[in-house]
Amino acid sequence: MKNILILDDNRDILDALSVGLRMVLKDCTILTSLNGAKGEDILKTTPIDLILTDLSMPIINRYRFIEHVKKNYPFVPVCVMTGKCSPDVIERLQSMGVGRWIEKPFQFEQLAQLISEELKLERRPST
Repeated sequence: MKNILILDDNRDILDALSVGLRMVLKDCTILTSLNGAKGEDILKTTPIDLILTDLSMPIINRYRFIEHVKKNYPFVPVCVMTGKCSPDVIERLQSMGVGRWIEKPFQFEQLAQLISEELKLERRPST
């Protein structure tokens, strides 16, 4: 089982993504958070295989959560969903090591495909 952590400050979006992804990605456990602080708490206690986060959230906002993840959990891929995918946002995400993003509103099938592809990539060094 793979663990996916989804962060979004909109409860309706979070619930819809959680239900939909559970139906499509049957080999995944979906964990959710309404803010980056709770997301950080989940990361401390649960091994996460992929993070899907909105950029606009309360408490720990925008890029700060991604910076925390990249510093403390470098092998956990971060995918971003945002309402504004400007060239500046894309450049900033790429400079932080984020390889995948999706602009809202998006088709659910596109998101599920993005997550499936990202989970197939090997990131951990071989032992």
